Amino acid sequence: MKIITPLGEIQISFNVLKSLIYQALIESYGLVRMDDVNIITKYLGGDDKGIRVREEEDGLAIDVFPVVSYGMKIDQIAINAQENISYKLLEMLGVEPKEVNVHFLGIKID
Repeated sequence: MKIITPLGEIQISFNVLKSLIYQALIESYGLVRMDDVNIITKYLGGDDKGIRVREEEDGLAIDVFPVVSYGMKIDQIAINAQENISYKLLEMLGVEPKEVNVHFLGIKID
């Protein structure tokens, strides 16, 4: 991903974006862990962390796949996660994502 500033051009890796998004999700209330839809990376490991970032013509599209704890309001958790991700990317990189999609994969019951 390229960011153009008055001082020049900055190239940012998708792994850096995923790390910032992961940090924003960890700070969100009610999320237990990130999960992945892909079985190979889910059980054999991988650096996907249940976060997918796509660079589209009109901005970034982000998909996250969290697991929430039992008894939480899912709509409020989704809104909080979307706001945290947008704020973190805007604060750190000056980039506001076009869309942030939250796909809940499960509920953790303690």
